[in-house]
Amino acid sequence: MDCGKLSHGIILFADIQKSCHRYAWPADKQILERRVPPSTSNTHKLMHSVKLHKLPSRRTAGRNLAQRLTKFSGQCDVVVLALPKGGVEVGAEIAVFLKAPFDVLLVRKITTSGPEHAVLGAITSGGVRILNGALIDHLHLSDLEIRAAVLEESMELCRSERLYRGEAPSVDVADQTVILVDDGGTPCSIIRDAIRLLRRQHAERIIFATPATCHHAACNLRHEADEVVTLREPSKPVSVGKWLKHVPKMTDDKVCRLMMETHAC
Repeated sequence: MDCGKLSHGIILFADIQKSCHRYAWPADKQILERRVPPSTSNTHKLMHSVKLHKLPSRRTAGRNLAQRLTKFSGQCDVVVLALPKGGVEVGAEIAVFLKAPFDVLLVRKITTSGPEHAVLGAITSGGVRILNGALIDHLHLSDLEIRAAVLEESMELCRSERLYRGEAPSVDVADQTVILVDDGGTPCSIIRDAIRLLRRQHAERIIFATPATCHHAACNLRHEADEVVTLREPSKPVSVGKWLKHVPKMTDDKVCRLMMETHAC
């Protein structure tokens, strides 16, 4: 993706535009659009050349990120969403600091059932989804096959929602400023899909916050989100263990406990 200067405007994604109406359920009638932010070359200091010093924990990373998000503190139209599982520990610290509602954002890839597992799109809570119409045409998939693929991932989403939220509803993001948080371990493609799905849910603004991601990925995501906030942007991709001293495994039980603790604050 070109990281140069871009003007304000709307870019249509050709990969999902073609024949989209043939496969669209009510949530898919509109062609997905991507907002292009203005160039940040004069306002964002590049950090990819800075030595990557390790932080003690995800919680420390969350507190440090929260300091860079203070302008959102106490605002009634701000929500914090975390990508599980590692992002929950980072996001919980941000939500408490900003005094903002907190939730997880569950995203599942929609794939074909064959051995190739071609990615047809993505789905999140409430059945909101995006589909690659061009690929669906190329593979000559029937409506029944597409519905089966969507249903399979919808069932997995429901299972995860019951596990993490219980009977509580998901946070409404319509007309809200959404701070989407990751710990640096989620693939860029999933983050991109998450941002696009939030657009489909009419989020007013989307701020992506992560402790560390390579400069190239950050540049790409700045063309998806309204703003990207990081602590480090090394020139090469790094694993979570490269910037964290301690990387304990995040289990479902720990995610649930963090969710309850944050909601109780």
